[in-house]
Amino acid sequence: MRGAYVTLVFNTDMSTILEAYRLRTLVAVEKFLSFQSPYKIYGMMRYFMGFADEDLQPAHIYGGKHFRSALCLLIADLYGDGAAALPVAVSVELFHNFTLIHDDIVDKDTLRRGRPTVWKIWGIPHALNTGDGQLLLVYRALAEAIAQHPDRGLRTHQFLTERYLEIIEGQYLDFTLTDLLLEDREVTSEAYFTMIRKKTAVLVGAAAQAGGMIAGATEEECVHLYAYGLALGLAVQLNDDYMSIWGDVVRTGKDAQGDIRERKKTLPVLYARDTLGASGKKRLHELYASGTVMTESEVSEVMALLAASGAKEYVEASLATYVEEALRASEMLSCSSAGKMQLQELFSECLPW
Repeated sequence: MRGAYVTLVFNTDMSTILEAYRLRTLVAVEKFLSFQSPYKIYGMMRYFMGFADEDLQPAHIYGGKHFRSALCLLIADLYGDGAAALPVAVSVELFHNFTLIHDDIVDKDTLRRGRPTVWKIWGIPHALNTGDGQLLLVYRALAEAIAQHPDRGLRTHQFLTERYLEIIEGQYLDFTLTDLLLEDREVTSEAYFTMIRKKTAVLVGAAAQAGGMIAGATEEECVHLYAYGLALGLAVQLNDDYMSIWGDVVRTGKDAQGDIRERKKTLPVLYARDTLGASGKKRLHELYASGTVMTESEVSEVMALLAASGAKEYVEASLATYVEEALRASEMLSCSSAGKMQLQELFSECLPW
C-alpha cells in the first residue's frame, strides 16, 4: 500500500453507521449536561457542544464529527455490550471538547465549528473555568460507568485517567515545540511524532480500547484495539499535515498552504529541513524565523523547498505505514469478519482519500 490516496473498498455503509453512533453520543451528552443549576457555566458547556445558542437557549447546532466517542460505542457493540459504553463515550467526548475550549484560548481562535468561541463571547476567565468544569464532569461520567459495572468500570476509569494525562503531556509538548525556532536542536521529527502521538493519536487509541474494555474484551484483545486506534490516530494526523499543504481547498475547506502561512513545524517541514542541502536549509530557517506575515512569494519558496526535499512523498509513505499498522491490528481481533470490515472501512471516513 503506497501513497496517501489509497482507495479502500468495502460493502459496509460506514457513514450511516457512524452517524447513528454520533447521534447516540449527542443524545447522551445532552442528557448528561441537562443541569438545573442557575449558573451559566453549564450553559456555556451546552453552547460549546451545540445544545444551546448564544443566549443559552435550547438549540441543536451540532458540529464536529464526534468520531472518538462513536468509535468507542461501535467497538463496545462489536463485543456485545454497547449500552455499557455510553457513559464512557460521554467521558471521551467531554474530554476532547474540554481540550478544544482551552485550545481556542491558546490559539486566539474566534470561531469554532462556524460559531463564536466561548472565550470570544464570555471572556477568557469564563472559558478557562468552563473548560475546567467540563474536565471534572469527564470523571463524573466515568463514575456512572463504575456504578453500572464496578469491575469493568473501575479498570476503564484507571486506564482512561492515564491516557487523559498523556494527552495533557502532548499539549505541553505542542506548546514547547511551537515556542522553539525551526533550527533548534530540540525540534526534531522524533519530537514531533512523540507530540502527535500523545496529543492526538492516544485519544483515538484510548476510545478504541475503552470501548472493548467496558464491554468485557480480554486483555489481549484490548492491546490490539489500542494498537488499532493509535495507528488510526497517527494516520489521521499525518493526513491533516498533508492536506493542510497539498490538499484541495474546495475538498478540505481549509486555507491552501495554511500550515505554511502559520509557520507550523509539521512533519513535511521537519523532513525538508533535515534533508535539504546547506543553502536550502538556511533559507527555510530564515523563512520560518521571520515574525512578519508570510507573503505569497515566500509561501511559494517554501513549497519549492518541500518539493526539492521529497517531503510530499515521505509523508505519503509514512501515512501508508500507519494505515498498514492499523489494518494488521484489526486482523488480530477476535470479533466477527463484518466487525473487522467496519473498523477497516473507518479509514474511508477519517481520511479524505
